[in-house]
Amino acid sequence: MRKIVALLIISFISLVGFAQEYNYSIEHEYNKVGVFNPEWEIYNSINPNKFEHITGYYREELAKAILNGVGNKQVKIYDIRKREISLDTVIKRIIDFEEREFGNKLKKDSVFKFIYPFISAYYFEEFIRYDYKTLALEKNVKAYCPTLVRYRSFSDEKIDTLELQLFWIFPEQENIEQSKQDNKKEKPEIINIPDIVISLQKLKYPVQNPYSNTIFTKAKNKDASIFKADGTRFKAPKEIDDLFVIKKTMLFENDQTGLEEKIEVVSDITPEDINNIRIAELWSIDRQSLQIFKKVKYIIPLLDQDDRGYQQLGIRIQ
Repeated sequence: MRKIVALLIISFISLVGFAQEYNYSIEHEYNKVGVFNPEWEIYNSINPNKFEHITGYYREELAKAILNGVGNKQVKIYDIRKREISLDTVIKRIIDFEEREFGNKLKKDSVFKFIYPFISAYYFEEFIRYDYKTLALEKNVKAYCPTLVRYRSFSDEKIDTLELQLFWIFPEQENIEQSKQDNKKEKPEIINIPDIVISLQKLKYPVQNPYSNTIFTKAKNKDASIFKADGTRFKAPKEIDDLFVIKKTMLFENDQTGLEEKIEVVSDITPEDINNIRIAELWSIDRQSLQIFKKVKYIIPLLDQDDRGYQQLGIRIQ
């Protein structure tokens, strides 16, 4: 009897310890992702390998798959408050938007063909699994909203854009309802998009601390998953060590001479300084259910400022 009681106590302690040691977190988040890079596509002025996005052909194929599916009533569509809306309502909003903002008079039967090239942003409601040990990210898209993005002016000095959210789709809900009606499951027809989509994602509590701490640990230990930001390997361990130190040259006035002198100030980067990540994803869509799938290829930890608003730590995790 005593052995049984002792065994139960040990089992209980083990279970409690296991429950307290959590290795991942699943967060419910909203994200906007642009799939059109006007500066590259209009002016051919930046490196597309650095600012990756969906090229025109695949961007339109994605839009066509969604709009054709909606037109064939494969799924229901909703507004931002999750109220069901009709396709006629969406078409009327597009016609009014184009005539009001650009003076375009569209015919009802040509609306979709006209807007294919301009569906260049998507809003997502998704569940993201953050693995604190491996730094892996897994995404499950709950809902999304294709968005019309129009440019009234585009120059080096000014970018004037207008957006029109078309409708929200909840593909998982549609799949559940469909499976109740029909037990036969058709083989899915998946459209794979070969381009890498890059987007920004903020690290928020409770994810930020354990996730950024692991980033530091893996980088400083020269883990095999750590690469340079451009995807190449580090040649020497010191290259990684130098990333965690910020060196700045500052001017100060010498009290004795009254002259300005330069001094190098060194400060350490801490895990708390990482509060954003840049995510590179591959997308695919089920043409029948219109469910979008995301596969995270790599992440880039971000600090403060770079040429897109943030400073890279200098590593890529993949």
